[in-house]
Amino acid sequence: MVVEPISHVNVWATDDELVVTWRGGSDAVSVFVSDDPDDAGVDVRAPDAPGQAVVARDTSRQYVHLFEPGQGFVVAAERRVAMDGPQNLRDIGGYPTIDGTWSRWGRVYRSDGLHGLSGPDHERIRALGITVVFDLRSEAEAELEPDRLPDGIAHHHLPMSSDVAQQRSMLQRILDGDLPKFDHDDMAEGYLRMLEGFADHIEAVVSTVADGERILFHCTAGKDRTGVMAMTLLGLAGVADPYLLDDYEISGRYRRGEGSSAFADRLRREGLDPERFETMWQSPRAVMRKTLAGLRDRWGDHDGYVDDHLGLAPGVKDRARANLRVGD
Repeated sequence: MVVEPISHVNVWATDDELVVTWRGGSDAVSVFVSDDPDDAGVDVRAPDAPGQAVVARDTSRQYVHLFEPGQGFVVAAERRVAMDGPQNLRDIGGYPTIDGTWSRWGRVYRSDGLHGLSGPDHERIRALGITVVFDLRSEAEAELEPDRLPDGIAHHHLPMSSDVAQQRSMLQRILDGDLPKFDHDDMAEGYLRMLEGFADHIEAVVSTVADGERILFHCTAGKDRTGVMAMTLLGLAGVADPYLLDDYEISGRYRRGEGSSAFADRLRREGLDPERFETMWQSPRAVMRKTLAGLRDRWGDHDGYVDDHLGLAPGVKDRARANLRVGD
């Protein structure tokens, strides 16, 4: 009998439980729960039903390791890390690659602003093992709301400022009549300008991943500059396009709506139609699809972008890729 490999693993939380579902596997699947994405540990139980397990929630971050004899382990966790301050802090692990493996959990995190981290948030950041934080915001944004990090974490400011990311300058352009609309094409072109213009910043992040650090990068909303950086790293790991689109789109599920609402209200007060600009505060799949098409038009593929544009030292790309994905 041929056993279908385990796939489509999802983990979501209720108040006191983690519900885990998956496709494939046999009756011999074992469910391990640990606080380490790389070590299944010894806490093991049988599924509660075919393709499903329910696990009591702990205060620590939990990883579910599904073991299928003959296939090995598949690891999953909640994608979003619950915080008092940031609403869009996520692990980019667990995405399938085009060659049958997946991006590694617990190595790279993306987030919105970190100025509102609470004391308990500091403990959560420490528990994640994050060693380096990259702030992608502009100088003005960073000065207005400085990052509030736990002691002992390296902090690097790599401003990836762009029209897409800075609503204040965008608002002024709209009010001056210089920007009559802002649609998917405009957003994607802004992202391509980031890839073109901030290669040195992207190179710094890739090199840090290659060094084995556990990193977090963020901007203000955690969707534009952060989304471009996440797409680049996941593309380097070999993650398939549908999952790159997923990772970009789900920012819309977690982001608070106050900023976009205030921006839209200001446009209405000026007699303008917010619907002509709503792409600015959204994260539609079509935008990242257009960005990926533009990347391939200019550089061929993710490897072409990294090889031709980032100027990495010898061996850095291979080491970064090895740290970004589970071994074959």
